Formats: sequence, C-alpha cells, structure tokens
Amino acid sequence: MKTLIIVAHPDLEQSRINRRWMAALSRHPERYTVHSLYQAYPDGKIDVAREQALLNCHQRIVLQFPLYWFSSPPLLKTWQDQVLDEGFAIGAWPEDWRMRDKRISVAVSTGIRERDFAPDGRYRYRMEEVLRPFELTCRYLRAEWLPGFALHGAEHDLSDAEIEASADAYLRHLQAEAV
Repeated sequence: MKTLIIVAHPDLEQSRINRRWMAALSRHPERYTVHSLYQAYPDGKIDVAREQALLNCHQRIVLQFPLYWFSSPPLLKTWQDQVLDEGFAIGAWPEDWRMRDKRISVAVSTGIRERDFAPDGRYRYRMEEVLRPFELTCRYLRAEWLPGFALHGAEHDLSDAEIEASADAYLRHLQAEAV
C-alpha cells in the first residue's frame, strides 16, 4: 500500500528542503501519494470529505512540514481539527475509529541546529519532545506512531549537497519504516 505524504508548507516556492523532498518522493509514484495542503487549499477551506477519502485509501501517513514556533503551520492544525473529527477518526463505535491501526509519522525541517534541541542546548528539549503532541494525537486515534525524520539547520545555509543528501536519507527512512 502507498504512503500518503501530507505536505504543509505555506511558502513551498521558497522552501529548498520541502521542495527537494517532494521532488524525491514524486520519483516514486508507486510508493507515495504526495498531497500539498497549501497548494490544494490556497483559500484555507479544506474539503473534509476529500481528505477523509485520502486517509481511507492509505494505511501509512506522514505529515511533512517545517517546524513553526515549535509546532506545525496553521493549515495543518486546521486540517487536524476538521478532518480528524468525531464520527471519522474517533467515535462511540469501533467502526468510527477509521484511523485505528494506521501508521503515522512526521518529517520536519527546522531552521534551528540539531544541537539546540538537547537538554543542554538552547531550547532544552529534544525533537521527540517537541513533537510529542503529534505522537499523543496518534495514540489517541489508536494508530501506530512511527519514528519521525528531521533535517535541522535550514537557517544556517545548508548546502545543496546537504539538502540532496537529506532527500536520499528521507527516502531511506521511509523505506525502512515501511517494513
């Protein structure tokens, strides 16, 4: 089964990292469905039925986004609030839990260096801790949380070679988690 990659970048044209990751993913249409929220919904009005249908067709979901204020961009939060609603993602009956047993992960790019995401670093929390709300949401939905992928340091002039290497590493990460 293909993996659904939900990309939430509000300015994809300016993103060297997320555009490169999307290009790498698009070379494997047999493995990945790449869905850009900001491109699909430039007005911010989400077609909930369409999004739920996409989720129903995929067992594995990756939320790909740049870290914004130690969270996700606004449209991804809106997507979560509207799409993962009662009656679809959660509910009183077992058949209402349509996210149950799906495999969910994140792929994030950050402007901050990796060393700053450490107990003794500038921000004092590891990336796993910063992303804990996503893990908790996943567990609440009775889905399986998979290890995420991150590229740090976008604000520090990553070279084209480093970004290219990250795209290859991202694909390897996705393949390893697909087993």
